Amino acid sequence: MIRPHGNLFFCCFFILLFSISLSFQFAMAEDQAVVNKAIDGDTLLLNNGEKVRLIGVDTPELYHPLKPVQYFAKEASLFTKNLVEGKEVKLEYDWQKRDKYNRLLAYVYLKDGTFINAEIIKQGYGFAYIKYPFKYLEQFKTYEKEAREKGLGLWKDSGEGELKWVTQKGEQPFLIYALENDMWAIKYINYAKIKISSEVVMPILASLKIWVNELSPKDLKKQLVGLGWKQINY
Repeated sequence: MIRPHGNLFFCCFFILLFSISLSFQFAMAEDQAVVNKAIDGDTLLLNNGEKVRLIGVDTPELYHPLKPVQYFAKEASLFTKNLVEGKEVKLEYDWQKRDKYNRLLAYVYLKDGTFINAEIIKQGYGFAYIKYPFKYLEQFKTYEKEAREKGLGLWKDSGEGELKWVTQKGEQPFLIYALENDMWAIKYINYAKIKISSEVVMPILASLKIWVNELSPKDLKKQLVGLGWKQINY
């Protein structure tokens, strides 16, 4: 009675080891390619037609179907272009090889060892994208912190360059008003969220920023009204 269970144990054990081994080999898998074009700061087109999304880095949007061109997007795209276009690179993969758009997800290295994903963040042309886990997450967070402290790229003049860029575009601002009894109101165009407590002001503003960038005027109205925003004419 003992032997079959023992055999089953060892069988499961070896299957587990084999699975871990395959996962490790996949995570360390590498490819060689030539970069045909930098589509933007964090996306590449290879000479074989494959698109590559750089793991762990997010640069300002240059070409997005819903979002406007963002601050420093052109500079970030040019930086990546100068780094990789026409050059042979090594691609290394992590736990997920493709995203939902069927793009390769990769760490990209030049022949001299330059780590493209990291270099973009180190020089202040992108942010550490930490929404999903990846093996260099902590290092990339450190690189972003150091770039910010040095005032590089996006972080130049403690961010004042971005504020000037935004105000010169003439976009509708998010207005915040202090009300009585530590309450607040937020106004955007002809919508207002009134009598909100201090602790929810920033979460609401963060959500509003996303909605304004990603929703059509019709969908934005539906979203705001549905969440209790009032339509006002003053």
